[in-house]
Amino acid sequence: MYDRRLDAIVAAAELGSFTRAAERLRISTTALVKQVTTFEGEFGVTLFARSHTGVSPTAAGELLVSDARQIIGLSEAALRRARGQGAPVRLGVSLMCPGKNTQALWPKIHEIAPDLQLEVVTIGDLYDSRTTVMARLGEQVDVVQSSYSTVRWGGLCQLLPIFSTPFSVDVLRSSELAGQGKVTLDDLRGMRIRMLRHANDATDQLRQALKREHGIEVADAQSFDFALFNDAAEHGDAVITSGAWSGVHPGFVGVTLDYPLEVPCFLAYPRDPAPHIQRFVDAMAQVLDDTRGA
Repeated sequence: MYDRRLDAIVAAAELGSFTRAAERLRISTTALVKQVTTFEGEFGVTLFARSHTGVSPTAAGELLVSDARQIIGLSEAALRRARGQGAPVRLGVSLMCPGKNTQALWPKIHEIAPDLQLEVVTIGDLYDSRTTVMARLGEQVDVVQSSYSTVRWGGLCQLLPIFSTPFSVDVLRSSELAGQGKVTLDDLRGMRIRMLRHANDATDQLRQALKREHGIEVADAQSFDFALFNDAAEHGDAVITSGAWSGVHPGFVGVTLDYPLEVPCFLAYPRDPAPHIQRFVDAMAQVLDDTRGA
C-alpha cells in the first residue's frame, strides 16, 4: 500500500502545524516531524516552509499533497475491495463539528440501508482557510454535519437540512449573565462580542444586526477554535456560538440568545455523490421525514 508518511504530510499541510497534525493522527509531534523530514531527505525535496507560527507547503509540497490525497484514497479503496467490503460513508468530525445528530440517526439509517457502513473520520477546523474539506467532499471525507456559509462554500456541495438551533452567547463563568436562562440584546450592551465572520449565513445576518445596536462592539474572529476562546477569556469578551459549538470551552457557559433568528444545520455532501453516498443521504432524509411526522 502507500507510504504512511503521506498521512503526516497531508495533515500538516491541511492544519499548518506539525503539532496539530500529530494530534489528528494521535502520534507525538517528534514522531510526525521525523516522518516528514525523513521523507524530504529520502526523496530530496522540501515540502514545507517552517516558521515560528507554523508550517506551510512549498510549491512542491502542494503538488505532492494533491497527488497524495488521491493515492491514499485509491489505496484504501483497493484494500476494501480485497477484503470484500463496500466503500463506507465517511463522516468528517472535529471537536467543533462533532456530527452528533448524524451519528444519532445512524441506527435508523442502517435499518433502511443495512448494507451501508459509516466511518467517522477526524477533520481539521472547517473555517481555517487552509482546510479544504468542503471543496473535497467525496475524496477523504464524504459527508459533514455543519451550518453553512454561502460566502465560504457556495456551490461546493449539496445540502440536506437537518435541524435549526438558537444562537448562544458563551460568557465567562464569572459573568453575571452566566446564571441566566436567556440573554437579550440589551443584556449585551457594553460588551465586546467575538464572532466568526462567514461562519454561516444566519451568523452574518446576526452580525449585521448587532453592529446596528448602540453599545455592542463586534470583533471579527479569523477561525473558530480554542485559541479564540482563550483570547476571549483573557480580554473578558463573549463569543457568539450555536448548537454543538456552545459550551465547548470549560471557562465559558453558553446562554441562549433571545433573538428571532436560528441557525440551520445541514448534512453537506458532494455535488456529484457516489451511489452509496446518495443512498445514505436518501435514507437519512427518510428518517428525518419520519421523525418530523411522528
